[in-house]
Amino acid sequence: MVSAEEQAQLARDVPQARVELLSNLHEVAGAGAGFDERHDLVFVGGFRHPPNADAVLWFAREVFPRIREHLPDVRFHCIGADPPAAIRALAQQPGVVVHGHVPDLAPYMDRMRVAVAPLRYGAGVKGKVNLSMAHGQPVVATACAVEGMHLCDGIDVAVADEATDFAQAVVALYHDRGRWDRQAQAGLDNVARHFSLDAAVATVQRVFFQT
Repeated sequence: MVSAEEQAQLARDVPQARVELLSNLHEVAGAGAGFDERHDLVFVGGFRHPPNADAVLWFAREVFPRIREHLPDVRFHCIGADPPAAIRALAQQPGVVVHGHVPDLAPYMDRMRVAVAPLRYGAGVKGKVNLSMAHGQPVVATACAVEGMHLCDGIDVAVADEATDFAQAVVALYHDRGRWDRQAQAGLDNVARHFSLDAAVATVQRVFFQT
């Protein structure tokens, strides 16, 4: 299973089964550009997955206008394959840029200042969160988006579920270099500790090479 929550659930449902934890794995790309070289907000997620479309629509309609009240020049970059009409229409909203599929995510991970993961439902470990953290990009997320990821609000991630709180968390992180630097480093450390190739070695050895 990919998260401790799912591992525990399956252990309850099928107590006779052997259940191991092997999560999504990411290469730790490193810190990337610093605070001053980064600008704007980014979301990454394919739109064939309904929670991603719901998240972006909620963020663009309910959260982003509140952010623009404090950051009038900030843009929200929405990246993901197969955006439906409702998502494409968000490009008419001031500050929203709908990219659709992009061949290389690295420039957006390395140059956007803050990633958002405003998922309101879903399960499993969220690759979009780890992808950003692996590039030293701090994340503001809902509690749903960070489930099972060993993250702590205010340290590795900023967590908010209500629109006003989410907007305030983005604005605070966007303005505060010290907070940004601390959260970026903590995110990198979390990926290295729990979601890197090195972190998976013990489980892989146990599952495939030990009886």
